[in-house]
Amino acid sequence: MQPTCTHQPKRAEIFTYERTSPNDFETFTEVTLMTASWTMALATSAMLGSGMAMAAFLPIKNPSVIVVLKFVKRADEPGIQFVPASCVACQPVTDDWWNADNPRETIIALKVPRSRTLELAFDGAVANISRVILEAGDIGFRLDGEHLIVALPPLAADAITAAQVSTHIVEPGMVLRLEHADPARRAGAYAQGEFPSLQRAAANVLQFAQREVLRDLDLGRYVQQHGLGQIQIMGFDTNAPHGHEDAPPHVHMHLRWPGNTGTQIAHYYISTDGLLTHNIVGVKGSDAPERRFERGVAFTTLGPDGQPVYTHRITPEGWLQISRPDGATCTIEPLEPKGSGFANGASITCSGGFRHVLRVDDDLQQGRLKVSIDDVEEIFSYDPDTGALTSPTQPPPAPPSVYVEAMTGQNLPSALPD
Repeated sequence: MQPTCTHQPKRAEIFTYERTSPNDFETFTEVTLMTASWTMALATSAMLGSGMAMAAFLPIKNPSVIVVLKFVKRADEPGIQFVPASCVACQPVTDDWWNADNPRETIIALKVPRSRTLELAFDGAVANISRVILEAGDIGFRLDGEHLIVALPPLAADAITAAQVSTHIVEPGMVLRLEHADPARRAGAYAQGEFPSLQRAAANVLQFAQREVLRDLDLGRYVQQHGLGQIQIMGFDTNAPHGHEDAPPHVHMHLRWPGNTGTQIAHYYISTDGLLTHNIVGVKGSDAPERRFERGVAFTTLGPDGQPVYTHRITPEGWLQISRPDGATCTIEPLEPKGSGFANGASITCSGGFRHVLRVDDDLQQGRLKVSIDDVEEIFSYDPDTGALTSPTQPPPAPPSVYVEAMTGQNLPSALPD
């Protein structure tokens, strides 16, 4: 059966979707009014977003911030501990999954005085520590007898992302965050039982497939030019960084509104067969109830102006369709729908004639992410300890001499010298 184009809503208060009957494959369209709670949620979120700008000028009452530090190990040995006497104004964070010790690293979360330059001491197997990570970068430390001393810079806000191991690929109007699922770091909901390797491989493929669709439908440039925010393509963490258990396995492609508040966060859940099952959506900064969208039912992402930007639809087979308001549509289909689903790759077919075959391979030990699109192999190198991208992202500048800007076209070089 050929995929049909989902009719797009013309007003913010309407969701339009198609559902395919499992009995006779008859396609019909149902139109439902957006619930009052969601209408209020988006309106309230917009007001909260503007109010947050004013709140930035109010005095800060909380004298402390939370910091998460990652201590990278040279070998699989016992970890280290914070020495409270080194900072009597500091307090350990004891919430679940904020601290960890695994074969690769020790994670320690602390409440520290805001905007203060500190030296924090740690004891234990200090000689086994090779790096100290704050957010996505290294900070200085030294060994002093039995202690490891960290020079902590002044923090005006929480700095809690050090436990994440993810690579960010930034393009116009879009950022893709690829989470690296290392069984040695497993924690939270994934600490026990079968590790979700198949679902994580499927998420890798779905994330990069959505990137290809975003390029073909020109959605990144569109949201950037119209000031609608940034499209964020994400998967799921398996190590519960800063307490975020991120389960069950899923992928995202949400439009992060300016100021964040009002963003609709959709979760496209992946089953043990590597296919998509359903979508659950919530509104950032609102207590409105979440909404569930089953297979065959489309969800439209709205911009801060209340207009539709793009629509996702999980097909009855568990595949994924993404469309623009004008009807241009792409379908992401697994290469092996039986057994492994999207884990071994996907084909992407768009109404404009665009078609690609995509595969993804993530080498956790070498920090090497290979994305194959037909006969093109993209190689993204990253820091295995943090996930930070180490591949170049921009070419060097041209020399400051007379230069004809790049030209494209049949039989034309990319740039012409004078």
